[in-house]
Amino acid sequence: MVHRHEFESPDYQFVAAPFSGDAPVLEGRVQEVELQPGLWLHCAEVSDLHNMTSRVRLDEGLRLVMVLAGELDVTIGGHRLHLRPESVSAAVVSMPQPALFERRWQRGKWERKLSLHLTPEWLKAHASVCGLSGPSLNVTLGSGLPVPVRGGDVCVVPWTPSPHALALAEQLILDADASASPLMRLRQAGRALEIFYEALAKREAPTLTEATGLRLRDHERMVRLRDFLDDEIRQPYLQALTIEALGQRFGLSASALQRQFRQAFSCSINEYRRNMRLLQARAELERGSTIAAAAERAGYGSAANFATAFRRQFGLSPRAVRGRV
Repeated sequence: MVHRHEFESPDYQFVAAPFSGDAPVLEGRVQEVELQPGLWLHCAEVSDLHNMTSRVRLDEGLRLVMVLAGELDVTIGGHRLHLRPESVSAAVVSMPQPALFERRWQRGKWERKLSLHLTPEWLKAHASVCGLSGPSLNVTLGSGLPVPVRGGDVCVVPWTPSPHALALAEQLILDADASASPLMRLRQAGRALEIFYEALAKREAPTLTEATGLRLRDHERMVRLRDFLDDEIRQPYLQALTIEALGQRFGLSASALQRQFRQAFSCSINEYRRNMRLLQARAELERGSTIAAAAERAGYGSAANFATAFRRQFGLSPRAVRGRV
């Protein structure tokens, strides 16, 4: 349970609250973690316990919001943001100055969401890396709409995450822990920035391919391949295509396909498959699946081999994850 006192701040207000004292207001969990200076992770898996409205003033910066289940209905700086997986599930929000955030609560409404926040200080410190310039630190999203980080009004741009971005978001939610080790926070920061990268990826194509050394056409082909692999992984009982067959499908030799995929995503195709299947298995365990069923879904015929790979990937055993349910 999340109680009223956990929202206490000079600016936080409950409007027409149907309770008094330190009553429970949410069922579930809320986590807020600073992954690195100026990069904040906020995640929630909660169900509203009351009908009411809350208001708080949010600090300026660049935010990314993703809803993985349920729905989110809020207003930021006068802009309504209504997100749910079956329609618009994510958005990038630029706030050049503090803005009023208003949340509409509805008893029984469920949401599983992730919010990432880059402060103006983080953006300024990383301006050269991000391809930003000038005092206004303007960012242009794939829609072509300029998103001012300083100066101007709040700007909200809807975004459709890829299956890979959704998988990264699931990882961040599962591993969110304010007491995590510095090494784990480094890993989480990498995942968070990869999500931001995808959301902003089409704003300036030449800049975004510099780090990989791939031409834009090749980079886009690797993104299509990754999306294909994500679809393949969601259907565990279908025979996975060989590297040679993937090469034929995407118009490259097997060696060129492997090389370009590693350049784009820093792992081989089969490493990516294994990691995503293990992530899927972890999500199954979190939902109460048996270890045997999770191992089979991840493609392991041996529970012992599954446990070894799982521990190597996540640092804990399948039994420990299932024990949290």
